[in-house]
Amino acid sequence: MHRFETPGRDDDRGFSLIELLITAAIIPVILGAAYLAFGTMSGNYSKVEAVSEATGEAQTGLDTLVRELRQAQEIKDGGGAFATATATSCSFYCDVDRDGTPERVTYYVDSTDLYRSVSEASIAVYPYNFVDAPAVRVMNVGGMTSAVVFTYYDQSAPLTVVSTANLNTICSVGIHLSATRPSQSGPISVDFSTRVKIRALFNSLS
Repeated sequence: MHRFETPGRDDDRGFSLIELLITAAIIPVILGAAYLAFGTMSGNYSKVEAVSEATGEAQTGLDTLVRELRQAQEIKDGGGAFATATATSCSFYCDVDRDGTPERVTYYVDSTDLYRSVSEASIAVYPYNFVDAPAVRVMNVGGMTSAVVFTYYDQSAPLTVVSTANLNTICSVGIHLSATRPSQSGPISVDFSTRVKIRALFNSLS
């Protein structure tokens, strides 16, 4: 009777020391590449999320600012719609609550944020004697590199920047804001610029 023997296979012996050393050297490289790829994807997601948040916050704040500026009005004939006008702040009259009596609306930028306040009139007829109100934060603008937020124009063609001393000639306002949000790679800023025509004044001032 013949007995058949199965010859042994070379790979039954397991890994050699050289193979183990090579594997030990390769694994950290693979793990490092995977960690780097994960970090990159996570950083990109963080940037996208920061841009989305900054855009949403800025859009909300700008919508209110633009709407109120567009509806600004004079409180006396020929006096203009503005109480104050500087590069970083402006106060104008607008019937925010639509009760027939205008409010004095103020927007201003400090070093990091845009604020809004609405001062109510103490009486319903001119002169209104507005009562100062606390300011509410609208959005973060910590990433702004320019100190100019508001630019004022008269009705000349082409439009020209007016002196803030001539408040009664302002009929449109340029706005430049930069909304900022933190991300893994640092603060992310989104710039917004627009120009708003004051409906009650744009076609009436000479």
